[in-house]
Amino acid sequence: MPEFTRQFRAMGTQVGLWLWHDDEALAGHALAQAEQFFVHAEAHLSRFKTDSELSLLNRAAGRPWPVSLLLFELVELALAWRDRTGGIFDPTILGALIAHGYDRSFDLIARGDDRAGPAPVSRPAQGRVRLSRAQRRILLPSGVGLDLGGIAKGWAVQQAAHRLGRLGPALVDAGGDIACVGAPPTGSAWLVGIADPHRPEADLGALTLTDEAVATSSLTGRRWQYHGQPAHHLIDPRTGAPARTDLASVTVVAPRLPDAEIHAKVALILGTVEGLAYLNKQTNVSALLVTATGDQLSCGALEDKAYVYSPVFAKTFLTLV
Repeated sequence: MPEFTRQFRAMGTQVGLWLWHDDEALAGHALAQAEQFFVHAEAHLSRFKTDSELSLLNRAAGRPWPVSLLLFELVELALAWRDRTGGIFDPTILGALIAHGYDRSFDLIARGDDRAGPAPVSRPAQGRVRLSRAQRRILLPSGVGLDLGGIAKGWAVQQAAHRLGRLGPALVDAGGDIACVGAPPTGSAWLVGIADPHRPEADLGALTLTDEAVATSSLTGRRWQYHGQPAHHLIDPRTGAPARTDLASVTVVAPRLPDAEIHAKVALILGTVEGLAYLNKQTNVSALLVTATGDQLSCGALEDKAYVYSPVFAKTFLTLV
């Protein structure tokens, strides 16, 4: 069975699609449709596109606003995760992100220099988002905006993998956030590397995955200078400022990518002790945590998924939490 691939840029990152299928024409059509699906999702869910549906909703704060079923369900899902995580994951942090310089895509931030702007706020805007499923309307309180970022990307990747997986073994990778369906015919599982946050050019090791998803949240990638101070994209909703944590990265394996994405982000914000406690309470979740000093800790059944080729990575499984 031949392998077919497609590469493109969407949702602020590089996306890769892999599909095994016997029919080249059918596989090519499916990959093209998957790319268009990302375009469609971004048109609804991106806060960086001024004409996206999410941007229209954010500008309508203070008024009930009609939305598509797609946006409604993603906002509903994000708010449910806010409740589930005790507010550590919070989609209403847009004001805090903008106040700390994340007011445009990271591609554009990376090209620019430190610049002046409004003084950072101490906390994100407060208020209750109201949903009306019957009318399919969302009311954002005045001054509140939504950033669906990671959960939107995770959802899109998972959906694309599911659609491709109807035809055969498939994997979708968006900037290291990965969902896979089935297993490649060339082996018993997908082999996915875990990057070392302290040496991005190197891998700590690799995981073997089947019908699972993996996401990594890290502080080493999206960083910039703002008002002469270092800043990053991971806002702690408790302070409205970039999170102060003793972790450099958290990699989570879970059945679905949106779950893995959120678990990784929450654990990273909470730090080593609270983050491990949080992850150990989750069902069907495995994780690797790398501290700012380079120590490695794992939880769940991560050792069962390890394809070890690094002595450093091997040591992780001798110090399970």
